[in-house]
Amino acid sequence: MKQATQVRLLKVAMITGISLILLGHVVLVVTFGNDNIDFRGYILGAAMNAAGVILSLPTKIYLTLVLMEKEERSNKNTHWNDLN
Repeated sequence: MKQATQVRLLKVAMITGISLILLGHVVLVVTFGNDNIDFRGYILGAAMNAAGVILSLPTKIYLTLVLMEKEERSNKNTHWNDLN
């Protein structure tokens, strides 16, 4: 059950990170098109992109866990028997 909670947290972090990256790009596009926003829009967009990249880092961990589980299920030789 603990592993399921960790996987759920990884998924939430991934989705939040990807959403922040997309939203940061939208903010940058709107800022580029509108001169009234000034430099604060660039700072906000860059900060959202940076936070999104940091939060999307767990995708590698999640994919590694998924691939390890798939390998364990498909390969019978990965299960260790007791040597006693």
